[in-house]
Amino acid sequence: MRTITLHPSRIGCPSIPGTMKGMMLSIPGVENVVVRYEDRSLDVTLDETKVSPAGIIKKIGYETGLALEIGEPGGSKPGGAAWTCPM
Repeated sequence: MRTITLHPSRIGCPSIPGTMKGMMLSIPGVENVVVRYEDRSLDVTLDETKVSPAGIIKKIGYETGLALEIGEPGGSKPGGAAWTCPM
């Protein structure tokens, strides 16, 4: 198991974290998702024998149109698209 931190674009919108968490949990190999709204990030625990970080990013990006960046586990990423909501 490995935990990665993902920084999605536009996570400032109230509906995005819950939506993304549900989508990620539906991916085989994703074991847990913790939304850290205050840091505009999601901590994703995955089984890399079943899914790669790139596979998660591709699937979520395709389904939502949101960009995802991998950051340091538990880290925040001030500024950038993740801190604003154009909707």
